[in-house]
Amino acid sequence: MSRNVSPSGPRPMGPVKNRSCTDIICLLLFLFFLGGWGIVGYFAFTTGHPEQLIYPTDSNGNFCGRTRGYENKTKLFFFDLSRCASSTAVLTGCPTPQVCVEKCPAETFVPIPGSLSSGAEAEVKKKLICQDGTDVEGSSLSDLIIGEKCAPYYVRMVSIGNRCVPSLPYNVNEKNELIADANNNKANVTYGDLMSGTQKLASILGAKDTAARVCKDLMESWWIILSAFVIVMITCLLWIFIMRFITGTMVWISVVVFLGLLVFSFYYSYMQYQMLKKIPESNLSPFAVQFTTNFSYYLELSGTWMFFMVVIAVVFVIFLLMMIFLRNRINLAVALIAHGSKAVAAIPMSLLFPIIPYMLQLAFVAYFVAVTVGISSSGGAYKILRDNSTTCCPVYYNNSICLPEVFRETCRSCPGVECKFFPGDNVIYGLHAYNLFGFFWSMCFATSLAELVLAGAFASWYWAFRKPKDVPVFPLWISFYRAIRYHLGTLAFGSLLIAIIQFVRAMLEWLDRKLKKYHDNWISRCLICCCKCCLWMLEKFMRFINRNAYIITAIRGTNFFSSAREAVSLIMRNLARVWVLDKVTDLMLLIGRLVICIGIGILSNYVLTGGVPQLNSELPQLSYQIVPIVVIVIGSYFITGAFFGVYAMAVDTMFLSFLIDCENNDGSEDRPYYMSKDLMEILGKRNMKAV
Repeated sequence: MSRNVSPSGPRPMGPVKNRSCTDIICLLLFLFFLGGWGIVGYFAFTTGHPEQLIYPTDSNGNFCGRTRGYENKTKLFFFDLSRCASSTAVLTGCPTPQVCVEKCPAETFVPIPGSLSSGAEAEVKKKLICQDGTDVEGSSLSDLIIGEKCAPYYVRMVSIGNRCVPSLPYNVNEKNELIADANNNKANVTYGDLMSGTQKLASILGAKDTAARVCKDLMESWWIILSAFVIVMITCLLWIFIMRFITGTMVWISVVVFLGLLVFSFYYSYMQYQMLKKIPESNLSPFAVQFTTNFSYYLELSGTWMFFMVVIAVVFVIFLLMMIFLRNRINLAVALIAHGSKAVAAIPMSLLFPIIPYMLQLAFVAYFVAVTVGISSSGGAYKILRDNSTTCCPVYYNNSICLPEVFRETCRSCPGVECKFFPGDNVIYGLHAYNLFGFFWSMCFATSLAELVLAGAFASWYWAFRKPKDVPVFPLWISFYRAIRYHLGTLAFGSLLIAIIQFVRAMLEWLDRKLKKYHDNWISRCLICCCKCCLWMLEKFMRFINRNAYIITAIRGTNFFSSAREAVSLIMRNLARVWVLDKVTDLMLLIGRLVICIGIGILSNYVLTGGVPQLNSELPQLSYQIVPIVVIVIGSYFITGAFFGVYAMAVDTMFLSFLIDCENNDGSEDRPYYMSKDLMEILGKRNMKAV
């Protein structure tokens, strides 16, 4: 078939060669913003002190284990932890004096001011934990305790995050019992008061133990996880390769396999349910189920497997009905997937190209984290932290600025009022906002770059009249050059729109947390929820528009507004076809991902439960067998997302190019169709042969 396009015919359909730079103003704005982001980073790196976020600070702003003279005092001791209402107060602002010590107390001690001999009082003073600069020898025991110069008591403690927290005895059953030492000296604080002040630390200890066990399981099962990821990557490559030849068969096999997995999962859940139903301890009502970090506890309940059965049955019915009603549309989707499969096979480097934007995103993430840490640790201030029940020193109110020297002269003897150093409390919130917006914009820019480059490469393949003869030698790198040379401004423009929406969503989330903390009611919750939902849908819609606009830019070489307008116009004229076929195609690709992820999850569970006798001697002893399985499934989902993301971009490019091809060409000699013969047969179209 010869291709003789007359001079009076339409402009070339493929990626045009004669291009000009698009959206230059937005590119300059992006470069200017990056320069400002660099200045913010310079400020963070030169003025920030990350050690402030790592090392605890005492009431005078000294860093335990860091400040000169405090190198050996690495632990932070709280005078009266019963004043702490939560674990967050322990970590930041508990209204009690805090000092750096070499080690946490190993015993319970309660000094009792009273009629003690000078020798006995001297022995008691040796055990006191006091603030720096306190004249212990020249002060009476009563002045030291009442004036909060020394701790009124302490119990046996352990170090968590270099903070001394109580290690209460397990035989304390009476919360109203006063804290007493070995000599039966009793403090004016009950164990209940101390436990209420540190009750959330128990959950932290439990979470820490769970995290340690999870990390240990991951370290011991690393070779299993790595082997599973390799299997997933090989499976993805084989999946894409096979779909090039038997696309329709593979799609329907995916449907059948997915339905089969649902049936098998339902059967397995049913068998587990029947087995556990016979055990009385497993038949608990939902209100009787306890919350725990032990995952195996839930798997031993019959109600858990009943829940699995209901969910699986609902998914099975919905999916089966969708396949029945959309069976006619699936045929066209199969042809598009085959078209995309051939394009990916013709440009195999496209499967590796996402590494470049991923590395770019990794660099942006590292920079964002470093700048955030630097800003958060730049500077500090002394502020008042007072107990609400305290009435002395009324001139100092909570969170007011204070000078330690002045405070020590005026209100040091006032219990419940503390002039405390808060690291990073005077951080300029605008810098954090600028840094956060830069993170959103840069991440969206990297994603947009990948979409535009892949769209240009696959468009080069579609609009080649004689495939593969007319396809450029290096279509991917030619598309990459075009994107860098002409369309960085378009990428900046499209990513800016998404970044603005994401930034507004982040601010709304921050506002939601503030409202829940200070002014929580159903009206505000309803309004915030509606705004979140609208912004989420707006972001999804803009991502869809951007993706199609980048495809038009890759083909036409137009700016963002022109490309978006043409893409929207094209979509609106083919709305039903776009909506149904695009979703069917996405569904087919999602099936492939789920089949691989569920399959590797079942395989890993089979191996870890001793299903392969040859590997039983090599299997590690795990605390939570589900941990490596969850990591494998989640990691596999992201790995398949990287491979099938390229594939989805190929299909979307083929689909939009297909619509342009249908509207601008009629199969005549001057305006031939560029689509494959399979697509022309499905649509009942053909190219006229040249005479």
